[in-house]
Amino acid sequence: MKMSIITGKASKAVFLNAALLMALLFGSFCLFSDTLAARDLSYQISALNQIQYDFDQHKITYDQKALLEVTAIRTPEKLPQKYQQLQASLSGTGREATLVLLEIRNNWNSLTPATQQAITEALARHTTAFTYDTPGGFFKLHYDTSGADAVPSADTNFNLVSDFIERLAAYCDTSHTKHLALGFLEPPPDNGNGGDDKYDIYFENTGFYGYTIGEGQGSRPWNDYYSYIVLHHNFETFPPNDDPEGDTLGAAKVTIAHEFHHAVQYAYDIDEPAWYMELDAVYTEDIVFDQTNDNYNYLSNFMLSPSTSLMENSFHKYSCFIWGLYLAQKFDTSLMRAAWEGARYSTIFGTISDTLMGRYGWTQDSAFADFVTWNFATSTRNDGLHHDEAANYPLMSIGATHATYPVSLRNSPDSPAGYGSSYVQFFPGSAQGILKLSFDGADTREWAAYVILSTDINSHQFQKLPLDTSNWTYTVYIDNFEDLYSVTLVGANITEFSSGAFFSYAATVIQPHGVASTLLTTDTLIYSGSTRPYKFKVSNTTEFNDVYKITFWDDLGWIASDTLSRAIPALTDTTFTINVHPPQGTPLASLSNLHFKAISVGDSTVSDEQSRLVKTVLYQGDSNFDGLISIIDLTYLVNFFFRSGSVPMPVMAAGDFNCDGATNILDLTRNVDYLFRGGPLPPCNPL
Repeated sequence: MKMSIITGKASKAVFLNAALLMALLFGSFCLFSDTLAARDLSYQISALNQIQYDFDQHKITYDQKALLEVTAIRTPEKLPQKYQQLQASLSGTGREATLVLLEIRNNWNSLTPATQQAITEALARHTTAFTYDTPGGFFKLHYDTSGADAVPSADTNFNLVSDFIERLAAYCDTSHTKHLALGFLEPPPDNGNGGDDKYDIYFENTGFYGYTIGEGQGSRPWNDYYSYIVLHHNFETFPPNDDPEGDTLGAAKVTIAHEFHHAVQYAYDIDEPAWYMELDAVYTEDIVFDQTNDNYNYLSNFMLSPSTSLMENSFHKYSCFIWGLYLAQKFDTSLMRAAWEGARYSTIFGTISDTLMGRYGWTQDSAFADFVTWNFATSTRNDGLHHDEAANYPLMSIGATHATYPVSLRNSPDSPAGYGSSYVQFFPGSAQGILKLSFDGADTREWAAYVILSTDINSHQFQKLPLDTSNWTYTVYIDNFEDLYSVTLVGANITEFSSGAFFSYAATVIQPHGVASTLLTTDTLIYSGSTRPYKFKVSNTTEFNDVYKITFWDDLGWIASDTLSRAIPALTDTTFTINVHPPQGTPLASLSNLHFKAISVGDSTVSDEQSRLVKTVLYQGDSNFDGLISIIDLTYLVNFFFRSGSVPMPVMAAGDFNCDGATNILDLTRNVDYLFRGGPLPPCNPL
């Protein structure tokens, strides 16, 4: 069943049935004296937080929690002392009352009848000494000029209406007019509560900017609710803003726009999630009263914690108004209205997704991925191309920075939850070359990733990485890293409503052109008149395909000098065979320096060279000194031994086929064995 809190007037005296309320509040609860603040001072936010904490720790029941929350909102002076101290320390700064009351409504059937009755009485409207209908005719303002709830009483035009009330009436009309111009529904009528069917706004001395109370089911064929608003009675205790009329009136303006937008949200569907209701209401402050910028007070919470989900129902949700501004600026303000129109029949998240796809061809995931890049370009990084007010926004927090390379594979500095992100920035430092940057998202999530190439602190190019959706990986190569101011990697978890998960990254700086060479033929000897193949291996040491010029020459012309061109794929090698041939008759112990060089065609300064000083040596068995052992050498020896032919050349040892130190008939026999019977070559030859 839906919660219907009150349907008629009631005196403030019946806000709480004191006896009933105190009986419900106390009991076992009063035994707990320790507080959240005593354990963690940084978490001391408000009485409402302390109440939630006590409930989470099972120190109070849900009935006690709901009653304490309503008491903190409506009559904080009746809270137990431990909560009063917290409430007093933060008077006038609270934003969360509306959603606390919504949460109670959503769990109405979990409360006992006695608690339901006490809360109904606590949230009843109260009578005031004065009312004022706004000039636009839509609102009725209920206020007092004396007592604890008194509004500022100055009446400079002597019309018996507080100047403060007149000013706020104008702000109410402005908000109403803007909502109509944007095509929003008006809040449903409240069946005469407050005296007529005008929309009622009450002023109280409260610890909150204001809040909206959903009273009962509307008459439309969807989940609409009629409501009324409570505003702070003077707005004198709020953080500063930029409004040209001053902080006080600025706080009043944005609160009116914010709370009236809650009333408009209730005209569509009161059950949409808190995270969206609040970011949407804070976004609307900027649409209705753009100059006030009260929402800047929340924005650092968003920029300091990019890994926190847009869908988190903590204080973070107020800072997420920047998502609404992005959607409105990137696409159209009508998108936000269309979301609520669809929410009458679907979920707000689903409707935004459907509208983005139907109107603009974008998924909500791709829009969020684009959004995280916009958030980088703020403050001193503002490039004038993204958020309209980016120059006034704080800098997005960078989780890790690097300026020395390589950066070994590691986890992201944060663990982004669904619709959260993490930023890692790389500065070139002294590095020159190509930045190789790899991304690997946890396989349990879906991911989007960008690199932001900054040529200066406020000049950027954005490149979306085409991740492999089977494992969410990609490696990007960024040329001329040394010419950039920085490169920023952004990883976004686009699995909505998911818990946090890491992505991994690694970075190294590599050269676009590289080469290494090796002379595989290692010895330094060669036979005169003989041709010897030298093996020259050329390796492409980079991750990029390249073309190389291979040149070779020597000092004495033993190599037919030439240049070859050969494409060698990345990280592979090719072996070249280059023939070396000392001419026939080259004296023994002649020396020539052989040169083999590989040069990158892409960058002629990248090369590698190998040299080898080689020497001609005796080739025993080559009796005629032509560089070969053949039948001609056998004939040559026969002539020498039996026909007074020429002696072996260039020295007698050339005929010593068996390497026994003498040239005789035995060498002739070994020569015959080699040529005709498969015998061995002279064993003393070096090659």
